[in-house]
Amino acid sequence: MSDFLTRDQALAALFGGPVAFAPIRHHSPACAHALRSLIRAHRPEVICIEAPTPLSPHIPHLTEPDLVFPVALLTLHQGRQSYYPLSAHSPETIALQEAKALGAEVWFIDLPSRLDEAPRGPDETPFSASAFVAETCARLGLRDGAELWDHLFEARMGTQDWQGFFADVLTYCAALRHGTDLTADDTLPREAEMRRHIARLNGRRAVVVTGGFHTPALFQGDPGKPPPADPSESYLIAYGEEALDALSGYGAGLRHPAWYARLWQAAQDGPPDWLALARDLITDFTAAQAAQGHRIAVPQQVETLTLAAGLASLRGRGAVLLPDLSDALRSALVKGETGPAEPWTRAFLRFLNGTAFGRAPASAGQPPLLRDARARAQAARFDLSTSVRRPRKLDFRRKPSHATASQFCHQMAILDAGFAQLTAGPDLVGGVNLGLLFEDWDCAWTPFVEGRLIEAARLGADLPSAALARLLRDAQALGTSGQGQDLGALVTLMLRGWRAGLGPRLGPLVAEVTGLAARSPDLGALARTLRRLTAVAAPTDPLHDPQAPDLGPLLAVVFDRMILLTEDLPQSPDEALPEAIAGLSLLFAATLTDPRFDRPRLQGALHRVAADPRASGLLLGAVAGLLTRSGQMEPAACALLLQGQIGARTLKPQDRAALLDGFLRTAPMLLWQDQAILAACHAALSALSDEDFTTLLPALRLSLSQLNPHETDRLAAEVTRLTGQAAAPRTSLTEADLARGLALDRALAAQLAADGLAHWGEA
Repeated sequence: MSDFLTRDQALAALFGGPVAFAPIRHHSPACAHALRSLIRAHRPEVICIEAPTPLSPHIPHLTEPDLVFPVALLTLHQGRQSYYPLSAHSPETIALQEAKALGAEVWFIDLPSRLDEAPRGPDETPFSASAFVAETCARLGLRDGAELWDHLFEARMGTQDWQGFFADVLTYCAALRHGTDLTADDTLPREAEMRRHIARLNGRRAVVVTGGFHTPALFQGDPGKPPPADPSESYLIAYGEEALDALSGYGAGLRHPAWYARLWQAAQDGPPDWLALARDLITDFTAAQAAQGHRIAVPQQVETLTLAAGLASLRGRGAVLLPDLSDALRSALVKGETGPAEPWTRAFLRFLNGTAFGRAPASAGQPPLLRDARARAQAARFDLSTSVRRPRKLDFRRKPSHATASQFCHQMAILDAGFAQLTAGPDLVGGVNLGLLFEDWDCAWTPFVEGRLIEAARLGADLPSAALARLLRDAQALGTSGQGQDLGALVTLMLRGWRAGLGPRLGPLVAEVTGLAARSPDLGALARTLRRLTAVAAPTDPLHDPQAPDLGPLLAVVFDRMILLTEDLPQSPDEALPEAIAGLSLLFAATLTDPRFDRPRLQGALHRVAADPRASGLLLGAVAGLLTRSGQMEPAACALLLQGQIGARTLKPQDRAALLDGFLRTAPMLLWQDQAILAACHAALSALSDEDFTTLLPALRLSLSQLNPHETDRLAAEVTRLTGQAAAPRTSLTEADLARGLALDRALAAQLAADGLAHWGEA
């Protein structure tokens, strides 16, 4: 068939035989209304619908009385999801309802979704991006393909001339098809499959409901071969208006589905009262804004309606459409320049996106995991009737109901369900902010949450079981991916389960962590594990679970292993020492505040390290700092050690500074808490010649980089007090300025010496 049709040719092709064709746009209320008239006039024995054939078992459930639109048919295959949504105003929905009323058969006639390269709904890119659309919009003075469609077709909502309506849709879609590369995707195989099913009709009266883009290819052509068996599984689930919105990424959606839902409701008995529809819409929007503290005065509402009607007339249509309303609202409410982020228009279009969330019928059945998750969400007082993301603050420490809700959110997060995102609160996994009392979550129950839960249904029949199975599976995956010895990753999995209330079930994971800790060679990783576990191990810990396994034995294993590794530090390579010293500092801090850890035992290990001749300067400085902090080394002895190392001219510069470097990693506060240590360092540096100091300076600067800005300021204040100097008023000197000053100082000293005036420089 030619891509360019006259109206008579279109009418003959669509309605000239026992098989009537209905070219539609998915989710179009005008197409749905015209299709209802077509079916009632044609009274078919069979209605063929463009939907994946493997979804046919769900057909009886799509007309159940307890179903609430929107819903979607979800297909799962090899870790991918594909959604086939249906709204109350989808032409496919009307076809199903009319088929039931007539007692007609319903056939789904499209290829399985799994044959696509990506999950799909019907792709309607040509409706907005083709050259034909762009040229037509330019001629009619319309902004885009969405307004063009509404102008040509949705404005005819409720028309009795359904034949002329579909003839025009076919002509329009044939022109779209003319400018589209049909080989770029699976369009041609899908159309061959549709023709195969149509050929099976054998003269029976039928109505074929497909996207108008495909209809021209169905009148003639070879039928396709039966596709291979489809191994995917599918479910009927609730869906939301927000997900139906074309702007959310759904390829077959119309923009702002709540607007089209209102249009459908207003035209049940014929063409809608467009002005009344506009008035009700503006009234409801005004009420919604007032609830948020944004008032729209009555004169502004009247002005909006007047302007909308005038714009519709000026644009040559009797229908007041969404572009008329949004332009009128902007003119009535904004008295100045506007831009893309203009708040009133954004709020209005957000309002028209809709928040309604459907419900699948009970007869459709749901995996036990989805039923359990929905029941737990409702028991925790999460709103499942809307897909709007809402904040939720949980006082999980003091309120048992909030603790249950928090555990629900964490279990959903383990399953990566996309239900809730933690925006503030204690981070047990990271070991930070553990003293906070509240958690702040952003929550939304969306179709994609249900899809993720269905995909995870094989993990368990209830949410805790599925979450635990996911954790154990992830732990097993660490081994297969070469991370089996990653203690931190395994502890992260254990603590995620702990925070999710799965502690009583975590015995196997605790045993695995214990075994790995007992043979870990990484002092830093063990120290981080120790710090993280002290948040949950004892009844006095902030996130302790009394029903969970006792972590005391695990803590003892970690501590014992750290003591052993500490005594082996003198044999460690230099590149491993910085992280090991950081771990040693964490272990030392734990022994200061937690009676579960044997401080004398650690002190004994530190003494043995200090006495080991193999200990490097970096390690010796770190150990000296810890021993001095714990009272096991006199400050004077520590000061003498630092002074001697800095002044040892037989050593390399980096070795002379190494002991100070290690000391600053574990005990920087002693420089301002103990005057003897600071004075010793000052004396050692003051005794250096200018040349010696310049040589040592890079290594010293590297050592001092261990200090944070606050510690640097504190040390500078102590040095100025010790030397009796005032702090320099200028703080903008650069490194280059310092280098030039030192060079000038050396040149001046050399010149004085040459002139026999060296004693002047000593004054």
